[in-house]
Amino acid sequence: MEEQEYDNPDQAFKEGFNSGYILAKYDPKLLEKVLWERELDHDQHTNGLIWGKKQFEYELQLRHINEFEKLRSKSKDREKERDR
Repeated sequence: MEEQEYDNPDQAFKEGFNSGYILAKYDPKLLEKVLWERELDHDQHTNGLIWGKKQFEYELQLRHINEFEKLRSKSKDREKERDR
């Protein structure tokens, strides 16, 4: 991956965050490879990659929890109907 110069750390973090989120969603193996290669280089871009990955994983967990709650709710509704 080619190194890029950033004018300010905030821009580097934002671009890293967005890249990390997208890679976590579409190519997590590539993201892991990039993070492994940059393990000792924790600049703002790398920190953004890490936090973008964490954000995607967090949102994915929330979706799974919501899906589980919907299934659980449907199951409870069926139990109520059966008990009638």
